[in-house]
Amino acid sequence: MGRERARPGQYFYFCFALLISVAGCLLQNTSRQRELSDGLIKGNNLLAQNDFDESLKTFYEVWTAARNKPPADVAMYSMGLVYAHPQNPKRDLQKAMYCFDQTIQNNPTSGLAQQARVWIAVLQDSENAHEELEKSRQEVEISKQEAERNRLAIEKSKQDIERSRVELEKSRQEIEKAKQMIEKSKQIDIEIDQKRRERGR
Repeated sequence: MGRERARPGQYFYFCFALLISVAGCLLQNTSRQRELSDGLIKGNNLLAQNDFDESLKTFYEVWTAARNKPPADVAMYSMGLVYAHPQNPKRDLQKAMYCFDQTIQNNPTSGLAQQARVWIAVLQDSENAHEELEKSRQEVEISKQEAERNRLAIEKSKQDIERSRVELEKSRQEIEKAKQMIEKSKQIDIEIDQKRRERGR
C-alpha cells in the first residue's frame, strides 16, 4: 500500500497556521521593540529634565528587557551618560566608565562602541586631572602648615630674644648697681682712712 497523499487543503491549513505563528512572533517582536524604543525615549526625556534617578532606572529596565540584544547597547551607553552627567548629584565616573566599557565589550560592532571609547578616554583624563588637583591641594595644605609652623617658630624665637634682652638689661643694671656699691664702698674706705690719719696726728 502506498502512502496517502496529503490533500492540498491540508497543506493550505498547515501553511496558514505557520504563517499566523510567524506573524504572531513578528508582531510580538515588533511590540517588544516598540516598548524598548519607548523606554529609551522616556529615559532620554527624564535625563533632559535632570531626573537622573528615574532616567537611570528606565535605561536599566530597557537594558534588562533587551537581554544583550539591541537596543541593550543604547541603554547601557545611556546609563554611562547618566553617571557621567556633571549635574548629577550622584555622579560616579567609575560607574560611567564601567557602563561605557560594557557597551564596548558586549557590542564591539555597535556604532556606540567608538563613542564609548572616547568617553572612557575623556573620563580617565578627567579622573587624572582631579587626582593631580587633589595632590596639588594637599601639597599646598602641607606648605601652609609648614609656613604656620615656621611663623610660630619665628614668633617663639622673637619672644626668646626679647626675654634674653630683658635679662641682659637686668644684668647690666645689676652690674651698674654693683659698680656703684663698690665705688661707694671705696669712698667710705677713703673717708675712714682719712679720719684715722687725722686722729693719728
